[in-house]
Amino acid sequence: MYEDEVFDTILNQRGIENVEHFLNPTEEDLLPLDSLFRIDEAYQRVDFAITNNECIGILFDTDLDGITSGTEMTRYLRHFTTNIKTYIDEGKMHGLIGQDLDQFNGIDLLIIVDSLDKDVSQYRKLKEMGIDTIILDHHAIKENESYDEVSILVSSQRNYENPQLPGAGVVWKFCKYLDEQYITDYADELIDLAACGIVGDMMDMTVMENRYIVSKGLEKIYNPAVKKIVGGFEFNSTAIAFSIAPIVNASNRMGKNDVAMKAFLEDENKKVLAYVKELKKCKEDQNIEVDRLLPDVLEQCNSQSDKKIIITYIDTPYGISGLLGNKLLEKYQKPILVLKDTGENYSGSMRAVGVDDFRKICNESGLAKCDGHELAAGITIEKSDIDRFALYIEETLPELNTDVSVDVDIRLDVSDITRKLVENIKKIDRISGTNFKPVKVFINGINEYEIGQMSDYKHLVVKPNDYLQIIKWNFDGSFDEMEDHSMMNDELEVVCTLDSGFLGRKFVLKAVCDEIKEVA
Repeated sequence: MYEDEVFDTILNQRGIENVEHFLNPTEEDLLPLDSLFRIDEAYQRVDFAITNNECIGILFDTDLDGITSGTEMTRYLRHFTTNIKTYIDEGKMHGLIGQDLDQFNGIDLLIIVDSLDKDVSQYRKLKEMGIDTIILDHHAIKENESYDEVSILVSSQRNYENPQLPGAGVVWKFCKYLDEQYITDYADELIDLAACGIVGDMMDMTVMENRYIVSKGLEKIYNPAVKKIVGGFEFNSTAIAFSIAPIVNASNRMGKNDVAMKAFLEDENKKVLAYVKELKKCKEDQNIEVDRLLPDVLEQCNSQSDKKIIITYIDTPYGISGLLGNKLLEKYQKPILVLKDTGENYSGSMRAVGVDDFRKICNESGLAKCDGHELAAGITIEKSDIDRFALYIEETLPELNTDVSVDVDIRLDVSDITRKLVENIKKIDRISGTNFKPVKVFINGINEYEIGQMSDYKHLVVKPNDYLQIIKWNFDGSFDEMEDHSMMNDELEVVCTLDSGFLGRKFVLKAVCDEIKEVA
């Protein structure tokens, strides 16, 4: 049938040979638990702590991977001991960097998840305080640092076949290893959290181990906070990337990291609901702050349209420079710095496109300290060096490839969109993310339609028939112009992802747009 041909065409174009296995990974895709270096030593130390009723501390990182990693470890250990204390980094703090170690007095064993310091000095100080550390992580390991002398480091970066396994995956596999030793199955009810961490940290979704963990994790929601956040929507990779991750990131940006930690650790229904409401309020407040800053930031950007790099400055108490950077990068398609005045320095976020490693270019200037990913990182520049840094970039950076054309998987006429087609595409999109994005569809032939809206003209809805709704979230065009196009039967074309579900009480097919435009 036609829908099956579309399904096969999309997967063939993506180079998937064994479709059944790729879409339905099995437990055999898990790498051996003991292939994680030092995992047995970590178990032995945890077992000693449980047996001797030692106080165990768990330090969470602040993004979704860090929240889920810490939640997995805490919930697992609760089956064996109540002598647990939880901590979470503040703001953009990562691991023990900048931490007052006195807060850990009274802890016998500190388990640090999804964080690795670049040097061992803090771990050494903890050891001198009589506190042992286990680190369950996935970040790059700095050469020539003697981590093994001062901690037990279990990392997917230590000769492990899947370096794309994030903190939540490493912790989950550690819990599975503990299950083997204790002859239990407690890790099974933590796999939804592992799935959230893998998708939320943008790990490679062509890696079969990752696909298996995410596939199993999406089968059932165990965590009450995840259940509240997802609500009545389908639990899939899209729900993680566009519902769960943004709400956790918002709490981080608004300085309420502890709310996310408490939400994911809580079981009592009313308390979970209250925490989730507070997380949603963080996201609302974040968006209000972005809207406040955006006009001035756009003015700064427009004045630098002839530059190879755009440098903008914001005045806000919140950590939203990265979010603004993402929005500006999408619009201007060139390297962007969003900076705040921090005294002697400007500090903030770097976002880039069109170059392999802009972080490296920044650091090679000798005028900036840039830490993070190649195209998305934190950056600090002394105020006295900012002009020299900008000049260095202008002189050093080659002309960039700013082609912003969108790759689509298939072109369809609006009449081709059927329920079976959408359900087939949803099978592909269910486990998606980095290196295996949701299916992009180009739709034309839209020339008879009605115009609607949602949330008091915030979101545009185009209705070409009684079962398909084409939705453009946060539509910034003119609704009146769209009504004019409708009256004149002007043809529209869209680039979108396909979905289905209820809008109100009505089941509809949904085309969620990246782009929507009139055919000239």
